[in-house]
Amino acid sequence: MHEADKKNKPKRFRRVSGRMIYLDNAATGRYKPKTVFEAMMAALQTPANPGRGGHSASIKAAGEVERARECIKRAFNAPDCQVIFTCNCTEALNIAILGWLRKFKGQESRVICTAYDHNSVLRPLTALKGEQDLTVEVVMPDEKGEISVRAIREKITDKTRLVIATHVSNVTGGVTDINAVGALCKQYNVPFLADCAQSAGHLKIDMQASGMTFLCTAGHKGLHGPQGSGFLIVKEGTELLPIKFGGTGTESLSISQPSQMPESLESGTLNTPGICGLRAGVEWTHANLLEINSRIKAFCAVLRDRLERISRVKLYSPPGSGLVTFSVDGMTSVDVADELNEAEIFVRGGLHCAPLAHIALNTVKDGLVRVSPGWSNTEMQAEITASVIKNIAK
Repeated sequence: MHEADKKNKPKRFRRVSGRMIYLDNAATGRYKPKTVFEAMMAALQTPANPGRGGHSASIKAAGEVERARECIKRAFNAPDCQVIFTCNCTEALNIAILGWLRKFKGQESRVICTAYDHNSVLRPLTALKGEQDLTVEVVMPDEKGEISVRAIREKITDKTRLVIATHVSNVTGGVTDINAVGALCKQYNVPFLADCAQSAGHLKIDMQASGMTFLCTAGHKGLHGPQGSGFLIVKEGTELLPIKFGGTGTESLSISQPSQMPESLESGTLNTPGICGLRAGVEWTHANLLEINSRIKAFCAVLRDRLERISRVKLYSPPGSGLVTFSVDGMTSVDVADELNEAEIFVRGGLHCAPLAHIALNTVKDGLVRVSPGWSNTEMQAEITASVIKNIAK
């Protein structure tokens, strides 16, 4: 629709209460606990560059960064691992994928990924295919819409350098058994990377029990941290080539990049306020994990129940998932999302940066509408949302 037509389009669905309902938490979590603001404000009020000086302010800032690393290690049971701070999950995935696979340049290599992987996985792999002898094998979901360990096992060869799996799909909310995938990779001595952007803060993730080599996630989604934060956890003894180069505060006499993590992968000034906010978000989230997800599951259960009664609505997310994706027959997902926006209900329509998932689901043409609730959403809001979708479907 032309922009001018959108402005003149009558608003058919208005909220009775006049207050908006934010349901795009899978993109960015709306709710932030008070402790996140406090931690960030404290860092902003006394700024200093961690690791860039011997004065007390620099040392204190470095201590806050290390405090955040230790917090993350405890939350994900990764005591002997390295925590690399990034600006989001995309950067974490790029560091892990490029930093690991470029070590095999000049060798025939194979990578296994899944149809549920985000473009933050698919695009680095595609770029690498143009640089080196790399074959990417994609595991498609089975008839239940799941990624099976058996399908991954069938693709493993002696040339397989890495297995990548998305823990929770950002399209359907379906869960892949990363513990089973990790056990398989350990059996075949293949490194395993898990994209936990949608699962961190919602599911219990144990770095040691899962057998993961790399864990990538964002801070601004389920962990209730600020935008511009994320991290990569790397199993001890695993080396990565850096993908960016610059000052680290260490080995300053050398013009070569340091080889020791985390400094080798953290060039430039760190986002100290964001890291402090992330630490506070991780602490709050893990202290309230059961209640957070109880609220989310209750919202989704109500919404699913109501949408299942609407004949023109088709659900794509599995029962029990922490988000609800659907389509309305005869409408594009963007049009449905626009109608909901008029009612001040904010959801995500489109392809969600996961093209292979939509190919597998046969939803490329119209996309899907994704409703992703968070801590602050209520069952009453689920009722209101369902009512508006019912009117749209009419």
